[in-house]
Amino acid sequence: MIAPRPGLATRPYSVPSPGLPIDLRLDGNEGSRPDPTLFDVLVPDPAVLRAYPDARPLEARLGRRFDVEPDRVFVAAGADEVLDRLCRAFLAPGRRAVLPAPGFEMLDRYAALAGADVTAPPWPDGPFPCDAVLAAPRPSLVAVTSPNNPTGAVVSVADILRLADARPDALILLDAAYVEFADEDPTRAVLTRPNVVVVRTLSKAWGLAGLRVGFALGPPGVVRALRCAGSPYPVGSLSLALAAARLEQGDAMRRFVAVVRRERAALSAALAASGFDVVPSQANFVFARGADAACLQLGLARRGIAVRRFPGRPGLERAVRVACPGDADSFARLLAAIEAER
Repeated sequence: MIAPRPGLATRPYSVPSPGLPIDLRLDGNEGSRPDPTLFDVLVPDPAVLRAYPDARPLEARLGRRFDVEPDRVFVAAGADEVLDRLCRAFLAPGRRAVLPAPGFEMLDRYAALAGADVTAPPWPDGPFPCDAVLAAPRPSLVAVTSPNNPTGAVVSVADILRLADARPDALILLDAAYVEFADEDPTRAVLTRPNVVVVRTLSKAWGLAGLRVGFALGPPGVVRALRCAGSPYPVGSLSLALAAARLEQGDAMRRFVAVVRRERAALSAALAASGFDVVPSQANFVFARGADAACLQLGLARRGIAVRRFPGRPGLERAVRVACPGDADSFARLLAAIEAER
């Protein structure tokens, strides 16, 4: 039997199950629960299901939101598909991807599938390692996740612009899936450069992970390549309609983000009080290292709360990542469970 192609991961991506009954999942970084009235926008017309979906109205809406022309916007099935298409379009055997580590795991997988060489400057926490990234020889793609997943660390606008100006022949990819929770949104500033593409999602702050809607903002040539690097209708009509309606609920999203930021500070303090080394985060989660990470995960799971660990990922063996629920009752339950595990 023919073997899978080189670069294919040996296991599919998944969030490890704690093996216990769970009713509060804080291991996937999902956002707020949308109001059920969101479904009121769906037109009960079966013809919507018959026709191929048209993402152009949503792309135009997103273009107006970020002050770019529609030919600079591409909507796909989650930010994950955008990242996959970018790697397929701009990486190949003999090309190099620079992926600071640790970072979003799927970027490593997509780069490997494209057959690219990978350089992984360490970024365990703290300031972004701009000099180390620039030291990588002849990159075709430099990927920056900010706020970073899994650590929550951020890169400054100045560093992104420095990368873009110093590597004009490389594509600078800013994965900004968690940017709504950060102190600063660099999107508009970095799109002034002709070699920067920004990837965003409605899965996190907007709470639509189940719809799989993400998008890219970038140069027209990059967006055109994205359209050519996969199937022509990646997002269904119902998802497109619900995404457009959700974007009109910006006030609700901002209220949720404000709650998460308050929770993030309290959660950081609680983990520090439990003896963990907490990384300052600007995402909707807190990342911490400590010898008791496995014990904490198991103890919380026994109380029905799932948090994330990273077995098998080098350098993350003693790490735990805990999402902020953005809900007073759930957060009180989380803090009580962490205190009980001390």
